Amino acid sequence: MRLLRVNNSSSEPSLKRGKFFFITRLKKPGRFDLISWRVILPPSGMTILTQRLCGMPGDTLELIAGVLHVNGQEADSELALKHVYKVAAKDAVRLRYDREQCYVIPPYTETLYLSLEDDYVRREGLACERYILPRGLRDEDIFLAYKQNWNRDHFGPLKIPPGKFFVLGDNRGNSKDSRHLGLVGQSGYIGTVWWRWK
Repeated sequence: MRLLRVNNSSSEPSLKRGKFFFITRLKKPGRFDLISWRVILPPSGMTILTQRLCGMPGDTLELIAGVLHVNGQEADSELALKHVYKVAAKDAVRLRYDREQCYVIPPYTETLYLSLEDDYVRREGLACERYILPRGLRDEDIFLAYKQNWNRDHFGPLKIPPGKFFVLGDNRGNSKDSRHLGLVGQSGYIGTVWWRWK
């Protein structure tokens, strides 16, 4: 068993930055478990990321308009997720959001793009819409990893080969995960989240 601390926002809201959690190798990783894995991220070098195991060996995985499908079935409905939402700047003053996960696309500064929890948007009945990248708009990191014109919201289909995992951050618009970094090999897997502080 190993104690780790969340050092980024990629798996919010499930793992909040600064909180502690335990991982173990005694629990076999299953689909939709949170797992920790090693990856080399330039320029920082070897890094441990903790993200959701969404694709097991033999699975076919696809993101269609930002919604995860595993083996042809929609898979997001039971997960607590964050997505990027378009919000009018005048309405944003009333919202709770992380200013580090906010951007504008010049010259359209009257619209903010915010990473918000889906449950928060539904619960508050917020007047905003999910920002979905168009199909065919290529993400260069994804192209380098898979040689396909995919992006974070239109990805796949991809069949997961033996001995590999596909992980996604729950903060889908603000996560570097298997879409950008490639599949997780068994040698990169270091443990499954066993317990976490809420």
